[in-house]
Amino acid sequence: MNQDLSNRDQKKRVPIWFLFLVFIIAFSFGKTTAEDVKPTDEWYVIRIADQPVGYVHETLRAGTNDVLVSNSEMEIVLNRLGTRVELRFTSSAEESREGLLQKVEFGMTASQMTTRTVALVKDGRIELQSEAGGKSYTRTLNYSGRLLGPEGIKALCLQRLKNPGDKTEFLTFVPEIEAASRVFRTVVSGEPVRAGNRDIPTLKIEESMEANPVKQTLWLTHDGELLKQEQPSPFGLTQVVLADRQQALAAAGGAELPEEMYASTIARTNVWLPHPRKMEMLKLKLIHRAPELGWPELAGPNQTVPSRTADTLILEIRRRHPAASSSIPVPRTEANREFLEPNAYIQSDAPEVQSLARQVVGEERDAFQAALKLERWVAENMKFDLGIVFAPSSEVFKNRRGTCVGYATMLSTLTRAVGIPSRMVLGYVYAQGMFGGHAWTEILVGKEWVPIDAAIVAEGPADAARIGFFSSSLQGGAGSVETGPGQQMFGHVGMQILEYELAGAKKVSVPEGAKPYNLKGDEYENPWLGLKLTKPPDFKFSKLDEVWPDATVVGMEGPNGIKAALRQLEISPWQDGESAAREIMSKLGLKGKEQKRTLFGRKTVMVEGADKAGVSVLGSGEVWVLVVEGKEAMQVLDKIASTLRIGDNGN
Repeated sequence: MNQDLSNRDQKKRVPIWFLFLVFIIAFSFGKTTAEDVKPTDEWYVIRIADQPVGYVHETLRAGTNDVLVSNSEMEIVLNRLGTRVELRFTSSAEESREGLLQKVEFGMTASQMTTRTVALVKDGRIELQSEAGGKSYTRTLNYSGRLLGPEGIKALCLQRLKNPGDKTEFLTFVPEIEAASRVFRTVVSGEPVRAGNRDIPTLKIEESMEANPVKQTLWLTHDGELLKQEQPSPFGLTQVVLADRQQALAAAGGAELPEEMYASTIARTNVWLPHPRKMEMLKLKLIHRAPELGWPELAGPNQTVPSRTADTLILEIRRRHPAASSSIPVPRTEANREFLEPNAYIQSDAPEVQSLARQVVGEERDAFQAALKLERWVAENMKFDLGIVFAPSSEVFKNRRGTCVGYATMLSTLTRAVGIPSRMVLGYVYAQGMFGGHAWTEILVGKEWVPIDAAIVAEGPADAARIGFFSSSLQGGAGSVETGPGQQMFGHVGMQILEYELAGAKKVSVPEGAKPYNLKGDEYENPWLGLKLTKPPDFKFSKLDEVWPDATVVGMEGPNGIKAALRQLEISPWQDGESAAREIMSKLGLKGKEQKRTLFGRKTVMVEGADKAGVSVLGSGEVWVLVVEGKEAMQVLDKIASTLRIGDNGN
């Protein structure tokens, strides 16, 4: 979730983890009695990789009945590939004069709709009411201890954090994840911070919490004012810096993060995987470039961890096929209740959703086969939309748009609507030489969680070329899908493929130091993809190391600006190969005289247009397209295509 890797739209998106870089900050320390409190109004600029991307606005005032009210507003705006991506968070906390939390209201807008949650704190429990799309859902959380509000936290820290080495901890409610969590703070050192034209003495404080292992750093004046906050992210360092109102609002104009920042969130592989959607087993070596962040829990139903150190981890993933069948609707039990019931994001109780789900499933009563029917419906009816970060299913259902998160939300909703327990999974998926952030769905078949994916579709259960590191029913809201693992992994992990196994083929071991491709004079060879071709002598190779979203495997540049590129594009299992090839060629601007050819024993479609020519070759679940642009494009295409060899490479 971080780029979406749907094969139906080759665009980048803001990764899902970015939505949840929400800040648990005590902005200023003050007294905790309403009659003595002085109203505050503070503005902060948010920066990522030193680019201004938004603001935080904090206020404190005295309410009625001796209640203190802390309000917070945060807005983040990014301009990415011509699309405006806007995230907005608001919260209001009420607490007693003793600093005990009484009520929290939280709103999040990451799409067209706003989801709202109200938390009422009672003795030992928190009553939550969440609303989205005109529907309301309630639940209760239990807790033990003293649940502090913002001013209670400030007073506690002011009392206990004075010198390097001082520590404290407290329990508070974190509205972004709709959970109570224990927070830990330690004074690291005294350190001056430059503000304007002067250095201000501060306490440098390290903070962490149970719900998120990633630490953040605060710089507070001795009077308790926050001057700066930092937290690592895959895009680079995220900072919150004290500013004036004008500076803060100007920062919400949005910034386009540097290209290398987005590229840093992916994990390139040492070799390319053939037919990843048919992968039955994959063994990887993960290398942590920031071991202080630690590893998330990666062992699970279809993932094993044979060995791990602080720096490296061996992970084996096996494709999970249902071992037994189950009928729908699945009987509700205490164990599966959370994954069958609707919530503010999985609104499976909506009559229109239930009607559609029943229509798509028809007479099918087998849970897994019914889920595959729903998977296909989502894949064929949804459209990729870069501007939507996270939306309730009511919005997704209405607009039929979203990123991989939207696909997973919709599929989870439809499966629950017919009585199939489901949850969302966050992790990595393999595509074209790299692993990138992704989200998909898992359904409970018998006692097994089986992955299915409407955005990157395999025949049957989802393939083994993916790493899941967090799952959620979304009962706890959008924040529940990102409470740390994404920040531990995205942008911080390198990957080496050690072994893989395709359906019906032998296991392949990848030697140490293996290269993704070989160049010998004018010849290009990629043994992992079973690919060979020869460039014309007066051409040079280019674009040899592209990864998604650029589908180019190998490019060439010749005299007079002529260019050639061989692309590999996946197609859905149910698509007719020849029709899919024509559609892909049309999207690539290949229009003109069409002819059928046979290359290396395979039937192909060749198109000759004005200064552009191309040929498509069908593979197993994929289409290869060789495109030449420039003068005499058809002659150059003939010359390169005559040398092209693409093996099935089932190994």
